[in-house]
Amino acid sequence: MKKSILWLLPILFIALLSFSGCEDEMETGSEDNPVDEQENGIDPDYDTEKVLVRVNGDEITQGDFDTYILQLKHQYEEQQGLDLDDPQHGDIAEELKIRAMNDLIEQRALVQRSEELDLTVPSSFVDQQIQGIIQQQGSEEEFESFLENRELTREDLEVLIEEDQLITAVYEQELDLNNISYDEEELDALYDRFVKQREDMGREPESFEEVEDELAQSLIQRRRQEVQRNYVENLIDNSDIEYFFN
Repeated sequence: MKKSILWLLPILFIALLSFSGCEDEMETGSEDNPVDEQENGIDPDYDTEKVLVRVNGDEITQGDFDTYILQLKHQYEEQQGLDLDDPQHGDIAEELKIRAMNDLIEQRALVQRSEELDLTVPSSFVDQQIQGIIQQQGSEEEFESFLENRELTREDLEVLIEEDQLITAVYEQELDLNNISYDEEELDALYDRFVKQREDMGREPESFEEVEDELAQSLIQRRRQEVQRNYVENLIDNSDIEYFFN
């Protein structure tokens, strides 16, 4: 299998929508940042090629994990305004590490499943997505700057887009996501929570009719996510996963 850059899947397109000053490098030398430890000579045995996990024989390395967790930390700190290297936020930092590893394992298993299903992505689709991103960035130069700030090449981005679409194709082929249903009691309960939330904020809640469609779509989306989550959990349960860290 070609080298994967799945660690970027959950974050790159969020960054494309909210790209503003995310290029500052994290300069901590804490144990949460082994990359900087290596550069500062604190951990001479650090190895980006060290295998942390194998998913059906496919390796996830220390480098894969570090790159992903640093991106997640950077994004979380911007959104929440927290410094995750501050000891008082240690629990959050640990939870983020667990999430990062779980994400990497799940993404790797999904791409493997796409190979088992012989799914492919037309090169024309990838080219179209690349051109769309260039337009969104404003110019070819700004696009190249974006890639450089993310330590990506154009080829890396093409692989990312392909793998992202492969995962989408797995869900579309394996799951019936277009026939998600809900009952009226669920919709009523969701509206009741909506009303309470509005009242707690000191705002007048809209009528049920005004927000019915939006609430229904919210329920459907939640159900789709539950179906996808169950599918991924089953996929992981039936995968051969080897861990090489404590």
